[in-house]
Amino acid sequence: MLRPYALALAALFAARPANAFQYAVNLLPASRIGPQQQTTVPLFAEDESLDYDDGDFFLDEDAAAIARATSSDDDSVAAITARDRSGSSSRLFSLGYDLILDTYAGSSGFDEVTDWDYYTQDEDGNRIESVEPNPFDSSQPRRTRTSSGSVVRIFRGELGGKLGNTLRARGLDKRVLVKEFSGKIAKNLASSELDCVGKLQSEVVADADDGAAAGDWAMSASKRWLAGKMGGSTTADDAVIVKFLSILGVGKSNSKDHSPFVGILGRLDLSDFEDDMGITPQEWYSALKVAPPTKDAIWVVYEYVGLTTLNAYARPPLVRFQNLPPQKNFFGAVVAPPPLPQWRERAKYVIKGIMFQCLEAVAFLHENGIAHRSIGRNSIILSSVAQDKMEASSPYALVPSRLVVKLADFGFGGPIADSSFDEEFRTRARSFGIEIKEGTSSVGMTNFAMAEDLHALGFVFLGLLLTSLAEIPTPQYKMPATDEDSLQRLITEIFDKDFDSFREYVEAEDIWENIVSLLDENDGAGWDLLRQLCFARERASENKNELTVLTARGLLSNPIFTSRW
Repeated sequence: MLRPYALALAALFAARPANAFQYAVNLLPASRIGPQQQTTVPLFAEDESLDYDDGDFFLDEDAAAIARATSSDDDSVAAITARDRSGSSSRLFSLGYDLILDTYAGSSGFDEVTDWDYYTQDEDGNRIESVEPNPFDSSQPRRTRTSSGSVVRIFRGELGGKLGNTLRARGLDKRVLVKEFSGKIAKNLASSELDCVGKLQSEVVADADDGAAAGDWAMSASKRWLAGKMGGSTTADDAVIVKFLSILGVGKSNSKDHSPFVGILGRLDLSDFEDDMGITPQEWYSALKVAPPTKDAIWVVYEYVGLTTLNAYARPPLVRFQNLPPQKNFFGAVVAPPPLPQWRERAKYVIKGIMFQCLEAVAFLHENGIAHRSIGRNSIILSSVAQDKMEASSPYALVPSRLVVKLADFGFGGPIADSSFDEEFRTRARSFGIEIKEGTSSVGMTNFAMAEDLHALGFVFLGLLLTSLAEIPTPQYKMPATDEDSLQRLITEIFDKDFDSFREYVEAEDIWENIVSLLDENDGAGWDLLRQLCFARERASENKNELTVLTARGLLSNPIFTSRW
């Protein structure tokens, strides 16, 4: 008798396999933000700020809170600095005083992906041995996917007041993205994301600024909300935010100067709105065309990098070309767009631009002790050094130095060193023959934790190549399935992990002829890269008793990246 055995379910917010959870984004079309396009009610207008004078400062807890927040004793500095030296975890922005919400952009959720193992049982129900299910039997799936629905709402906004003016004067982007995490699941995602990104940001700012390393930024951020509430000055923290955005790379002219993750500036506090402002649900809906805030939700403020994910780019160029808005000449007549660039130029952008920066981003995470655990096409943001963040996803984009790739959605991420505390992680490792004891650390554990991210990235790369570089004859041409689940099923079940057979499958499709030829160059260097990524977990199993570790940084030396085109 066959019994299904789930390898990746139980505790929802413990460590996750690289492909166990993938974000799904549903975005509304939106025009570029401009003053004439802002939809506002008084709470959101630039010339309105919140009235922080509650009239009972000395009669309530505010005085004590101010005293605690403005304390500069060593213990307070150490506690804040240990959490996040960038200050994002302790900074609270006030709606109206610091930030306005401009438009509702859409919603997002995640897919729960479960990989199944099948085994035989004896008469007493004890497990005997694992068996391979029939790949053509739908009742014995190797992988199932369940959608969470929408759990996060996304808004565009702007930093206002003196801070917004300073950013504009410095040539920096004052736009921000704001996400509302409501409900238990989403709030756990927000908490994990704040922790992971806070750690990454701590490393970045500590290397760039002595004050940040000493804890000055974190202390400044912790005082922002109360200083504003008392009508005090937020000038010191404004200066920190300006430095911080510059370090994250906003407004810089070269993609190499950018952090490889979407930065978090802080949280948005809506307690005054909920308790005192008296704004009705109808007024909120009139301003933003969505339901009012959910009580006790967590609102997180991010740097603005646009909303174009790799999933939007991973389509045949002819399809993206067809969807371009019409262009008009000087007299208003519609003109035909220029032809698509040469295939080789577009391939260089995809491989030496998008794929290279993705691998660099994962290398940065792992070198700073973080595993992402939910890498997918929707967790990779394609942005640009230009003000128009959609430039990078244009079918005419060809210059890698203008491309900015950032990893997002760290809700399932966590420290690699803590992986052994997750029972599901240990179960997944055991399915690859790696025994990990709870609370222990080893090369095998570290290797497998990183391998899960690399494995997921490998299938993202496969899908990217087979879609964005496909030479389809018409926009209506129906391509073979290229989603990660279908590709994984092909390689692991149909071709039994034989990458040479998979290559022959790709070669049989005329639309992929150029891709095969490119990956064949340099003795098949491209195929070797994809093989190492997709089978990273198997390699971790083979090297479980050795000190050999497959790293994202090491894969960047593959000839497909280093050779001249």
